[in-house]
Amino acid sequence: MNPLRGSHRAGLVLAILAMGVHAQTTATQTSAPPAGSDPKAAQASAKDASPKPDNSFFGKKLVFTGQFRIRLEAYHGTDFAPTPANEYTLTRIRFGVAFQPAPWIRAYAEAADARAEFYKVSPASNIDDPFDLRQAYIEAGKLEGNGVRFRLGREDMTIGSGRLVAVGDWGNDAKTFDVARTTFTYGLMNNEVIYGSPVNLDTTRFDRHKPGEHFYMDYATFKTILPGGTVEPYFIAKTQDGTDAVKSKDGHLGTADTLYAGMRLIGKLPGRFDYSVEGVKEAGHYSHDVVDALGWVAGGGWTVNDAPAKLHFSSDFVWASGDDGKKDGFHQAFDCLYGLNQPLNSMTGQISWKNIQDWRAGVDFFPISKLKVKVDYRDYWLANTADGLYNSSGTRTVFDAKATSNHVGEGIDAQIVLTLTRKTVVGFGIGNLTPGAYLKQAGKTTGLVYPSLYFTRQL
Repeated sequence: MNPLRGSHRAGLVLAILAMGVHAQTTATQTSAPPAGSDPKAAQASAKDASPKPDNSFFGKKLVFTGQFRIRLEAYHGTDFAPTPANEYTLTRIRFGVAFQPAPWIRAYAEAADARAEFYKVSPASNIDDPFDLRQAYIEAGKLEGNGVRFRLGREDMTIGSGRLVAVGDWGNDAKTFDVARTTFTYGLMNNEVIYGSPVNLDTTRFDRHKPGEHFYMDYATFKTILPGGTVEPYFIAKTQDGTDAVKSKDGHLGTADTLYAGMRLIGKLPGRFDYSVEGVKEAGHYSHDVVDALGWVAGGGWTVNDAPAKLHFSSDFVWASGDDGKKDGFHQAFDCLYGLNQPLNSMTGQISWKNIQDWRAGVDFFPISKLKVKVDYRDYWLANTADGLYNSSGTRTVFDAKATSNHVGEGIDAQIVLTLTRKTVVGFGIGNLTPGAYLKQAGKTTGLVYPSLYFTRQL
């Protein structure tokens, strides 16, 4: 790594951060009247200087949104780094407009531009996708409270815990979905019925939904069954059409229909304890194979009473089945669908909710107002050594058929987020993966250290 080049880029990012802070400070200073001035005269002057409200039809009904984010990343560890560049930057710009001509109807559209700089190799479309249409939908019905709401179009979407269907904010160009979505709310019960297809990110043309792949979902939330908690049963079906959509273990190409039956319990207990449990059973067919997979998560936390830093301890265990590799007519690898794997399963992005055992223990707190610190320790083991290690996109990155150990490794994830203003956030994170016996036996010995620094400004 060239230390001069690295320091220059870091300096550039810090300069941008400083300009953002300076702009906020200047705006605050200029809004206050000078000391010793006539308060009435200052109020009149401020009233004259303030922008006149737009009382036109479109002025009342249009709302503009936007976001700019820049992130500096610096991977270290050649066995896992996606690029030979020691440092690179990721930029993301989003601009949207909402139009609500009546209380019962609303339309929204959002364009996005995501780019990777100093990457050295051709970046993947999930981090570099120039100007594209990210969201565009129309929504009708009772938008808040009890009633029925219908939404049609392209949108980002997170359902439940986000482990099966989610967009997330970490990715430079997060996936979206083309959906028809109906929501029914009555009292403490909510039910969503969704039909949709994932959108493929494509740098050569406007993004389009994935051909031949669709999902159907019914997700319910009940807040009256458990005291202080919610019960969330759900059912999902994913279809993959086409004669060569998937390959069974005996080598035959064909279609796939995967069924997901799951339930999530989340709530609070006396003594400032909280808990979350989720289990998913998968069935169906995968070309010639029968789907037989399982995944579950269980965890809890405790908030220290009257702690000045809002101290909260938490821990959870994640498990997902892997395939045994035998040509026995069964597909046992758990499919986490379109779930949010990063940073849920590791900020480094090397671990997916698939053929994995993941124990996490951590703490989050606010040492000062508007500054949040979160630190997690993680220990990873494969569920089945006959299968391999999958990264956050669900791609198998490590496979060792002769492995005698299933210990992948361990690491620390730490994140610091400073909210400067309601619209301006600065964050720093660092995650690492220290190789265990499984990775060492597979020749992956460099490990990984992944620091990042980012600045986000809402427009």
